[in-house]
Order: sequence, then structure tokens, then C-alpha cells
Amino acid sequence: MAGVDVILDCVGAAYLQRNLDCLNVDGRLFIIGSISGFVAELNIAAMFAKRLSIQGINHVLNNSRRDPLLYNNMLQDN
Repeated sequence: MAGVDVILDCVGAAYLQRNLDCLNVDGRLFIIGSISGFVAELNIAAMFAKRLSIQGINHVLNNSRRDPLLYNNMLQDN
């Protein structure tokens, strides 16, 4: 099954492990919000095996209101 390079997650805890499982090697998960809670259990072995990164982007979204290209540039640069 093919995965994806980037996931923008606004659901949070309920989908954390599933999102990690869907990412390709060197994939990135951006957590935008959490409608299902802020506490989750995950298997970090998947993160090590795929060299994944997780980043909370609330500060990016807040700053993007001042600079709309900031969010777009961040995704392209990484």
C-alpha cells in the first residue's frame, strides 16, 4: 500500500497512530488541532523505522494570517 508524504491532522489523538502508519519514509505529520483529545498512545517504533517527524503548527497558522505565504513556503521548503 502506498503512503503519503505529508498529513495535515485536525482530528488529533484518535487518528495519531493511523496517520503515522499512512506516512511514507521521511513523512511529516502536522498537527493542526485536536477535536478528539490531546492525549494519545503511539508506537514510536514506526517513527524510527520511517524517520518520521511530527510538528504542531498552531504558531504557523497564527503567523500565516500576517504572512499568507509562510505556511505554503514551510511545506515546500521541508
